[in-house]
Amino acid sequence: MNRKAFLLGLFSIGGQVLLLRELVSSLNGDELFICTALFGWLVSVAIGSYFGGKSRLTMKPSFLFILGTILLPILVVLIRLSPTMAGFEAGEIIPFIISVLISIACMFPLGAISGALFSAITKEGYRPAESIAQVYLFEGLGAFVGGILNTALVGVIFSTLAMALGFGLIVIMILLIGFNRRRDTFYLAIYCILLLALKIFIPDLDKYLDSVKYVRFNVENSFDTHYGHQTILSKDGTISLLTDNSVEATHPDLYSTENLLIPPLLYRPQARNILFMGRAELGIMQLAEKFPDIKITAIDQRDQLSSLLDSNIKSSGKINRLDDDPVAFLAKRSFLIKYDIIIINGGEPDSYKSNRLMTDRFLMTAGLLLKDSGVIYLPSRYDSDRYISQEKRGTLSIIYNTLKKSFKYVSFWPGEMTLFLASNKPIFDLPMDSILNRINNLPYVPQYINPDYLADRLQKLKFDRLQEAVNSADKINSLEYPSLIYKQILYRSQSNPWDYKLVSVLFDTYIWIITLSVLFFILYLILLLHKQRRRRYGLFLFFIAGLVSLSLELAAFYQFQASAGSLYSEMGALIAAFMIGLSIGTYVAMKSNRERLELPALILMLASIGIYSFTYGNISTDTLLFYNLSFLLTIAMATGALFVAAANRYYFGRSESNRGLGYAFELVGSAIGAIVPTIILLPVIGFQWILISIAFIIVIAIIGAIISA
Repeated sequence: MNRKAFLLGLFSIGGQVLLLRELVSSLNGDELFICTALFGWLVSVAIGSYFGGKSRLTMKPSFLFILGTILLPILVVLIRLSPTMAGFEAGEIIPFIISVLISIACMFPLGAISGALFSAITKEGYRPAESIAQVYLFEGLGAFVGGILNTALVGVIFSTLAMALGFGLIVIMILLIGFNRRRDTFYLAIYCILLLALKIFIPDLDKYLDSVKYVRFNVENSFDTHYGHQTILSKDGTISLLTDNSVEATHPDLYSTENLLIPPLLYRPQARNILFMGRAELGIMQLAEKFPDIKITAIDQRDQLSSLLDSNIKSSGKINRLDDDPVAFLAKRSFLIKYDIIIINGGEPDSYKSNRLMTDRFLMTAGLLLKDSGVIYLPSRYDSDRYISQEKRGTLSIIYNTLKKSFKYVSFWPGEMTLFLASNKPIFDLPMDSILNRINNLPYVPQYINPDYLADRLQKLKFDRLQEAVNSADKINSLEYPSLIYKQILYRSQSNPWDYKLVSVLFDTYIWIITLSVLFFILYLILLLHKQRRRRYGLFLFFIAGLVSLSLELAAFYQFQASAGSLYSEMGALIAAFMIGLSIGTYVAMKSNRERLELPALILMLASIGIYSFTYGNISTDTLLFYNLSFLLTIAMATGALFVAAANRYYFGRSESNRGLGYAFELVGSAIGAIVPTIILLPVIGFQWILISIAFIIVIAIIGAIISA
């Protein structure tokens, strides 16, 4: 039983992380779908666990394991091809409602198998509470190993698809291994040969899948990194870089390139040192050759792309490339190095990864690296040349207000690309004649940012219309209240009426708060006031264990991503820390003879939240991963102990009870915790109030535990 439970944790969490990575990379890099995918996973595990425990026909765990190993790589392939199967072109943005359905549906089969496995394995033990806790313990240990393997191997040695096949091989090997040394050695040798085959042959399969996905293009390169999935496409002499199924840059694209570099040079003509956040090889590097006096430092964390782009595009010595994350780079900045212009080319704020480059904290930190009269330049893809919709007005006003909070002077250019410029010196009050004169004095003659075009682009009517739009609201974008990403989702949803209706309802926060609060207290009172309340309240403790732990896990994901950098490479390690914490807490609780274990478990949760809420904003980037690992480890230990306490309450003296019911209650709580705090509540009540709300729920659970005892 213990070996099967360990294997369950290793395979289920390993497969879960792989599916999450593939979903994010296929759905335009939007981490919001981690939450919706986890919701689908947890609901399906709850269903599998409940019906697996209720059914008298117990399927053998070995059959379920084999079924899971077959399904995992198939699901990875289906997720990767899902945009094409849904009828979307290369790099086209997938509507929110379709992305939600894909993210939930693709997690369902493997989740249901995982839940059924939990019930099937627990049935092999005699005492329900003891066997459930024991499976929970070894499942956590296996999940820890699965998370570590994902962190160490995916994007470094194996692609997502290769690792999916690798986990299948691990499951089969562990099922086959017995106590025959000669036979086990043979199995291990075969396993190593198959792993080598995955390393050699799967990259070609990955490239073939992308050629099916992007059928109208030639696939030059296709590979996974720690930060997502990269594809380099070519067609008719044009090179396109796709990151997580979104077009990051195209070369040649002179219009975009001129808009990315020339406008700040008109306000800072004496500029020499420019910091560019993004890939500079696709246009900026070539245009910089026309300006002999400037030197550009380009910062991007994907070092693997440098050599691959150089093989498709001629490189230049004008660019100094730094392999680092922009947030991490600014956190360890040297004040001895100052820049005339900082260009933040983070793309659309459609994910927490890009949204963090447009927060007040990031912008103020970037301002510390500016020389006197230096310029922060933020080009956007929003078209403000003509009509500005209400949703677009909200997005543009947030960007403008955030810049106004961080800098004394902010200006903008209307047009097909709306451009924002900020400085702490009054350098933007230039008459049109001066701007046009500076264009004529450039060492390069622009084809788009030229006097004739600019006179029309900056005419007073367009300027005043954009000024009215940016003054239409007073919200800013911050790590505490990441409002920009939700405005972006609402803005995109306008292209699909059903999408717009869903997004409007989903982010109507007050309806959700009232509805969920009422349902929560109904469940609380039903179980607390039941005549068998001591036993029945165990189900509520299962529910609380899932709700609190998943809410805090995703809160830590958000805080780490927003403050430190990419979440891809560290997601496996964070999940692994959480799962090993579950195992430790479960083991200690099982060995303890103490009654009412729920009280110390809930108090530990409450204390951890209190410490975290007072310290998370003051942690250096270098120690941020260890800090969040420690937090998740502590919360998970408390969750493991609470799970044992809940099992002892509900299953005491009931050997014939449904052994999947308590686990199902925990997973329902987890499903709510996966989707409500970080998707619905975060932009409205803020990160700090989410922590306070979770602490309030724990206090209610403590009161109920005391009353029901």
